[in-house]
Amino acid sequence: MIDENESGKKDFKVVKEGDSYIISHNNNIFDIKKDEWDSRILGINLYKINKVELNSFDANIIKKFLDFIKLKFNDINCMTYKTEATNFDLINILQRNGFILVGMPIKLSVDLRGIKGNNLEPNIRLSKNEDVNILALIARDSFLYAYRYNDKNLDKNKVDDLYSEWIKNSCNGRANAVLVHETKNIPTGFIACNINEDTGLIDLIAVAKEARGQGIGKKLVSNSLAWFKDKVNKVEVFTEAMNYPSIRMYQNNGFKIDWIGVNLNYWFRK
Repeated sequence: MIDENESGKKDFKVVKEGDSYIISHNNNIFDIKKDEWDSRILGINLYKINKVELNSFDANIIKKFLDFIKLKFNDINCMTYKTEATNFDLINILQRNGFILVGMPIKLSVDLRGIKGNNLEPNIRLSKNEDVNILALIARDSFLYAYRYNDKNLDKNKVDDLYSEWIKNSCNGRANAVLVHETKNIPTGFIACNINEDTGLIDLIAVAKEARGQGIGKKLVSNSLAWFKDKVNKVEVFTEAMNYPSIRMYQNNGFKIDWIGVNLNYWFRK
């Protein structure tokens, strides 16, 4: 947590707005917030940089910011930042100051007004309470392209725990719906569907290891679009740039790429 007794550098100002800290220095602004979810499950204190506004792309500004964070936030282990891949100057000065590239997220979307049908196929259904433990096991072995696995500073078992907990929470109300694919009455895949105002979001999708290569992922996506159809006009999903099978699967379901970004992590060494 922030050390209120440490005066820090006089040219930095910190203003707390809700759960965020707005840190300013000579018209350069950094908005950071502790990620309680990742921190709890991963066993570290992880902060997200929500916004960076610089009046010049000077690597020394980032160095001063990091030095200030080390001084004022005495419990922080890692800081993570996601930005558009075209922000070359900012990405460059972050990497020059020790940020490491851990992922390249891609956002894809599809317009549902061109999608026909809104009925689920016979082997696709809504999740039940008794599915949760099986889906959690599927989740533990399904997101190896995700950026958290690319940072070798993180404990892989704890990252497994994070995705397992994620689908459990989705089944228990975090998601608007979780659709399950069954093979001989046994869950072999799932897709978590959320709604944010007029836009749908595919939050998680996974297929059991032994059932991959059978088109189940594509079927889950097409059925999720049927579930979304009467509720929203557009559906979005994020995946990783190196996850070529998923990108092709979404494109085969009518999705188009909207945005490409980068995930960068910085680790504070004690």
